[in-house]
Amino acid sequence: MGEKLRGGVSQHLRIAASETVLRTFLPGILQNLRKKFSKLKVSLREGYHPQVLTWLSAQEIDLSIGLIGGKPPSGVHAVPLFDVSLGLLVQKTSNLKSADELWNRDRIEESFITVPSNEPILRAFGDGLAKRKVEWISGIEVSSVEMVQTYVAHGYGIGVMVHLPELKLHPDVRVLPLPDFNHVTFGALWQGRKSPLMEEMFVALKTAAAGLVRRSGVGFDL
Repeated sequence: MGEKLRGGVSQHLRIAASETVLRTFLPGILQNLRKKFSKLKVSLREGYHPQVLTWLSAQEIDLSIGLIGGKPPSGVHAVPLFDVSLGLLVQKTSNLKSADELWNRDRIEESFITVPSNEPILRAFGDGLAKRKVEWISGIEVSSVEMVQTYVAHGYGIGVMVHLPELKLHPDVRVLPLPDFNHVTFGALWQGRKSPLMEEMFVALKTAAAGLVRRSGVGFDL
């Protein structure tokens, strides 16, 4: 029966994740998974929360890996892997030494740059600004974390992003930590029953996440 379950459709995984996760986090995981499922077929799709929730509901994907926000909608299950903190990206040549210098201004002139559909980041960042009674209205929306870095590096504003473990930064940017802002959770979302392939995928995800924690020291919660 085990060999039968490992054949045909059961070896196909449709995964949605950010470009960064697809490029840096998934390849090693899928390589290990293929050792147990030799006929593994994978369909990869770039996407962010909450867009991936729509894809899950429409059964267009089997699994989403990335920031998972708050409580998922009915029928969608979540597995938290680790928590990550927010940070501001500034040009390396910027005179800013800390985020507090921005909050103490009467008005922030720089545009803030972020991925528009990534709700967990914007929610946590907005809550942090509200607690400080800071307004930062203007903004630039780009399609990926890499684009955030590119536009910050070219002087278009200040980026808002998360400290994903082992994320490589653009050589012309640096990070201003936001230690007092709420963290966001990185994990996986899926719906329905887990197939043997999905069960093994979650084992591989947790193993990889534990390795990132050991190397990077980010918060961890399984």
